Amino acid sequence: MYFFDKNIEFSGNIACLDDEGKAFTYEQIWDMGDRMTENILAGSLVLLLCSNNVESYCIYMALLRKRCPVILLGNSVDKQLINEMRDTYRPEFVIGGGYSPERVNEHEPINEELGLLLSTSGSTGARKLVRLSYRNIQANCDSIVEYLSIDKNERAITTLPMEYTYGLSVIHSHAAVGASVVLTDLTFFSERFWEAVNDLQVTSMAGVPYSYEILFRRLEMDKMSLPYLKTMTQAGGHLKPDLQERVGTWARQTGRRFFVMYGQTEATARMSYIPPERCLEKIGSIGIPIPGGKIEITDDELIYYGDNVSMGYATSREDLTVGDDNRGRLETGDMAYADSDGYFFITGRKKRFIKLQGKRIGLDGLQEFLQEEMETDNIVCTGTDDTGVHIWIAEEAVMEQTDLIRKIFAEKFGIRGKFVTFNRIDEIPRNESGKILYNRLK
Repeated sequence: MYFFDKNIEFSGNIACLDDEGKAFTYEQIWDMGDRMTENILAGSLVLLLCSNNVESYCIYMALLRKRCPVILLGNSVDKQLINEMRDTYRPEFVIGGGYSPERVNEHEPINEELGLLLSTSGSTGARKLVRLSYRNIQANCDSIVEYLSIDKNERAITTLPMEYTYGLSVIHSHAAVGASVVLTDLTFFSERFWEAVNDLQVTSMAGVPYSYEILFRRLEMDKMSLPYLKTMTQAGGHLKPDLQERVGTWARQTGRRFFVMYGQTEATARMSYIPPERCLEKIGSIGIPIPGGKIEITDDELIYYGDNVSMGYATSREDLTVGDDNRGRLETGDMAYADSDGYFFITGRKKRFIKLQGKRIGLDGLQEFLQEEMETDNIVCTGTDDTGVHIWIAEEAVMEQTDLIRKIFAEKFGIRGKFVTFNRIDEIPRNESGKILYNRLK
């Protein structure tokens, strides 16, 4: 039995609530989902335009139960992208976002193991999708439940988009044990969001690095009264050391757990984590492999092994008939090393290194240094071997200090001024989960 199948043991448990506090049991969401998808034939490819609400939750779980492979897109995407996805993958049905579940294409062959199709990490609706099997989803779900010690008494709140692999994994892991999730699109800046956290007795929250910048630097979450919240998790990118120390210290002092984690869509969300008791000791690390996973370093690249490794990619409908290309092995594209305790550290993306004047330069390292030196997130780095380092600045006060930055680069990194260019922009482009969209900085 998979976590999304009907488990009579959980039928009376609360599965989800809206942000006004209206609760739905598992039996209710099963019935609602079955009604909403009754016109959809089992085994059909379905494009679901979703949101963090009860309707999307019911439909999504029902489609998994009917063994209908699901392409998940946020319901706020533009019509052009929806049409491109329909042309590329030819789903039999489109549902959500105002679409009625009517057949839009004839059925075509599809691999029976395929359960879910998601955009790759950091993308914004790119037509390239990650092919995830039911086995992948279940394996990652089981690992997360184990290392986070999730049981039926837990209650999470949605702080990330449902179509984002990390946000979706929160929903999966709670459904697996008969726990509940508060479904909301409210932001951290909404007073109602924090009322829901307390009124509905939320026990856990998830966030990407950008989330924690907002929570602890702007909203000063460590000064809030949150009596029921006991677990915080972070993934989706590198958390700055000083912020990890601040959140980890607050968690330790208040008897909470803070998990720093690492993952990719290609591994169905998560690959490693730092046990909370070592959070402050291992600042900057991505931790140790999740239960059932294994990590190796080959030619400085982090290679992950596990049942949660995706089947591969898809760029056309024909790719959906293909079997498991990866066979449990994922080349992450991240450069890394392990310390003497077996904890892993990422040094940068394989594609985020350039060579200047015979030196190998890590753009991620430069960017993190500059952000700390200038005390702002409104500065990022790109570059090529031929053109050097490009610095993108979305803050006028920082733009006025370009001479200082040139001097720092020359003295600290040996990068001469002619290899550094500056670009003033209105804002740093990010996706809904806060990841920087480097491909837009051109």
